[in-house]
Amino acid sequence: MSFPAYPSYRDSGVEWLGDVPSHWVPARLRFLVQLNPSKSEVSGLDSDAEVSFVPMEAVGEQGELSLDRTRPISEVLTGYTYFREGDVSIAKITPCFENGKGAIMRNLAGGVGFGTTELIVVRPRQDRTTPEFLDWLFRSPAFRSRGEAAMYGAGGQKRVPDDFVRDFISPGPPLAEQVAIAAFLDRETAKIDALIEEQRRLIALLKEKRQAVISHAVTKGLDPHAPMKDSEIEWLGSVPAHWEVKRLSTVAYFESGKAHEPFIDDAADEHIYVSARFVSTQGESLRFCSANLTPALRDDILMVMSDLPNGRALARAYMVTDDRSYAVNQRVCLIRCQDAYPRFMLYQLDRNEGLLSYDDGMNQTHLPNRAFLKLMVCVPPLNEQEEIAADLDRRLTAFNDLAAEARRGIELLTERRAALVSAAVTGKIDVRGSAKVLPFPIDRTRARGLIATEIIERSANQSTFGRVKFQKIAFLAEAHVGISELAGSYTREAAGPLDRVLIEEMESAARSIAGIEHEQPGGAGTTVSYRLGNQSGVHRQELAQWLGEDRTAKLDKLIGDFAALSTKEAEAVATLYGVWNDALSEGASPSDDEIISGFLNDWHPEKRAKFRASDLPEWLGWMRRHGIVPTGSGPKTTTGRLFV
Repeated sequence: MSFPAYPSYRDSGVEWLGDVPSHWVPARLRFLVQLNPSKSEVSGLDSDAEVSFVPMEAVGEQGELSLDRTRPISEVLTGYTYFREGDVSIAKITPCFENGKGAIMRNLAGGVGFGTTELIVVRPRQDRTTPEFLDWLFRSPAFRSRGEAAMYGAGGQKRVPDDFVRDFISPGPPLAEQVAIAAFLDRETAKIDALIEEQRRLIALLKEKRQAVISHAVTKGLDPHAPMKDSEIEWLGSVPAHWEVKRLSTVAYFESGKAHEPFIDDAADEHIYVSARFVSTQGESLRFCSANLTPALRDDILMVMSDLPNGRALARAYMVTDDRSYAVNQRVCLIRCQDAYPRFMLYQLDRNEGLLSYDDGMNQTHLPNRAFLKLMVCVPPLNEQEEIAADLDRRLTAFNDLAAEARRGIELLTERRAALVSAAVTGKIDVRGSAKVLPFPIDRTRARGLIATEIIERSANQSTFGRVKFQKIAFLAEAHVGISELAGSYTREAAGPLDRVLIEEMESAARSIAGIEHEQPGGAGTTVSYRLGNQSGVHRQELAQWLGEDRTAKLDKLIGDFAALSTKEAEAVATLYGVWNDALSEGASPSDDEIISGFLNDWHPEKRAKFRASDLPEWLGWMRRHGIVPTGSGPKTTTGRLFV
């Protein structure tokens, strides 16, 4: 898709920026933002007030922010970086800056957060710039490349100086256009990201299929009608009856590598330094050394002996295919076939299940020499080994070609994404018209908070409203109203459809947006009620802009319809909806009796104790009268952890 340019441009006077739209006013960020605001702003908070705590690992590379940690403010007031709701953060240390770590700080506990000192905090001046536009500006190639060039320090301690951010020039679009640009980029990059994710899933699928093809060929052979016998090895299973199963030491020579680190010398270009990284990257990570204490020869198989828990390098194999000098380092071994065809053995040994069984998933794994020497391997007749290897070479070429094509697709999409961000934030394309026709962009956490705030503020004064009723309205907001942005994963729990994580995040986000608190004076397992904050109604304009007229009206009606229902009645309606919708999504057209049977017999054992079959037709009729009838779209429910 192509986008138009602005009608007229002028010289910005900034070399890297070039021409900008005539009505834009470029300016240094120091005039548009406040950098690293003072902690004195929160000096009045109680010392035990809980605030969000954000270490570097909680900040994502695409604007994600994990807010599952809080701490009393007294514990973080010194030694940590302060920020509040709506600030924009940038990681300043390498490689976090280069990787794009940074986020808009939203849904903070009490609107306040503290985190790693390796963040630069940028607070937009509301009359000059918006957090969303700033976040995209900070993700633009121009900002990132110039930030890297401005770094100071050495090695892994290089940092972007604060003054680089202060003096960086914003291209200067008016506020309304900043909103349009951010909305456009949210939407268009989401499309590109979805395409990239599809290619990544394809690569993962090809990898799984490739491994399955290899495993079958080297343990079952090519003849599907060959008689089989039990190998008496659990992970190996049955093998062709005419094959032998032997210890690796009987068909190959084994030698573990020696330490070559003292001899690493990339300028020497004399011996290839065979490290675990060299093997795991299939020779792409190429370094050299000046001595060779463990030489490998053509057709030798080189294998990784040590890796982190669940590491992807452990037991990876690489075969030498030329006569250059290969120096095998420690934590790598060489296997030289004597009574086996090397390429067949390569396929059998690479990520071999017998070797991977040593990885307990908790500790660093080092495969001892005996793991290789005692490893049981399949040994078909030599001519069959050659046939299997040739067949795999041919079949795997197709897998490799498809994976390479997918990787090229990811590279092109990534380049397209970067170019789009750059063009939009610098005014090279005019997205004002495009942004208007796109749905209002919103992240999942914000969506959950806005819906929670609306439901709770509209319902909190009802004597029957508590967490259970809130849960059922939230489920129907996604399933019936069509607010898919909630992205719940609903299980069949005793009180109806439930996503505990969703509800917890909705409550947390409602507290950040409108100061809503939930109270449970009787302790865990007792009734939960909600106390409204002093910011009631502040969400309404954003909610309406995001949902649009149709969904706003539908949500308004849903909340109004549920106002007269008791908790048990709300549970009945939401559960009936879930049973009915699940059946429709599977292609069925259930009768009322079938829906009721699913409710009582397939949902949760407690349903039979709480409801009678004769009670439920009334609520199916109520649903039809109020237009709360499923279509088979939206989320499906799954068996919950309480179902026995």
